[in-house]
Amino acid sequence: MKRQKYKLWFTFCSLVLVALSVQGCFGGGGQSGKQITTNSNGNSVNIAQNLFKGKIYLTIDHNLWVLNGNNTQQELLKDGDIHDPAVSPDGKWIAFVVRYKNYSNIAYMPASGGKGIRLLDGNGQFVNDSGFEHNTFHWFVQPSWSPDSSHILFLSDLQKNFYWANLGSPFSDAYFLDLQVFSIPINNPANPQLVALASWGDGGDRDAMYRPGHPDQIAFTHYSYDAATKTQQVIQIFMENPNEIANHPGKYYPGYPGAGYDPAVAVTPEKDQNLQPAFSPDGNAIAYIRRESATSMGLYVMGVPEGVTTNPNDPTTAKQALVPYQHSSHLLSGQYISQPVWSPDGKQIAYIAYNNGEFDLWLVNVTHNAQTGAYSVQGNPQQLTTGGIDGDSRPAWTA
Repeated sequence: MKRQKYKLWFTFCSLVLVALSVQGCFGGGGQSGKQITTNSNGNSVNIAQNLFKGKIYLTIDHNLWVLNGNNTQQELLKDGDIHDPAVSPDGKWIAFVVRYKNYSNIAYMPASGGKGIRLLDGNGQFVNDSGFEHNTFHWFVQPSWSPDSSHILFLSDLQKNFYWANLGSPFSDAYFLDLQVFSIPINNPANPQLVALASWGDGGDRDAMYRPGHPDQIAFTHYSYDAATKTQQVIQIFMENPNEIANHPGKYYPGYPGAGYDPAVAVTPEKDQNLQPAFSPDGNAIAYIRRESATSMGLYVMGVPEGVTTNPNDPTTAKQALVPYQHSSHLLSGQYISQPVWSPDGKQIAYIAYNNGEFDLWLVNVTHNAQTGAYSVQGNPQQLTTGGIDGDSRPAWTA
């Protein structure tokens, strides 16, 4: 009887230890936080605002919210399909996307709230061209600001109805539907400038952003097929001078991998699938997501390769661009993590994770070893929100 009681007590203690261990791994320490709203699933959305400083902009049911580390919050926009808020470096403006059935718009508004100003209108119509139905709708997504807050990067299918006869068959008779990177000045948005090119047919570009303090450098995710067989998906992070195409008209054009058409240079190798680059506030590091397996994604940090955007098609430059990746720091892994964003002081990284059937915002404290260049996690990840936010809209974090 004593032995049986001992076994039961030992089992109970073991379960308690396991529960505490799991709680520590996932962070939060059981914090429920402050309730800010109830989402469309009927869940109470809470925020643990004592875990961060500054302001975090995100969407819940695609309504725009700003969460303050001083324990306040505000719903800035509602009753719309809002995505991807981006705050200008001078702190004055928020750019965002409004989606509709067949198109989307990019608008901006004062960071404190107020009336929005439409920058790009993707509305169009269906047209019949010799028996074939086409349309003039456009998608405008993922706005991102230049360091001086004067221009906005964005993704679009603006060239979808272009034919590229100079590429030859089979490309000469195909429409170009992939998203590419464009730029507009906010005071004259009528003529978007093509900034970065896509490859044919495997997803285009995503996640474009300027390197802080470097108006001549951007990074973005590039989807393509492998150069050898053109059948295997390749997902890489590229860097580029955003003025290269404009400064050399006619030199570059969309195409296929290995064709030498692209002004961008890969900073991650083909063998790994890396995406969603996010520059640190000082511009010296890139946080990014790596697809580690079919069931695991990892959050990593690498240094920024210097001087690689000036001569992107040079083999020596291409090798140099991959060196920092070889010394990447692995911070954490999970079944689904995405959209990393740095805190204004560079000491924390927030990211979206999927747990218990919902997307929520999590936070990890990071430290940097100046001698080795390595980044590491300090403590356990902490859960900022519970109840569920939008997993398809990237957040923004400002002071």
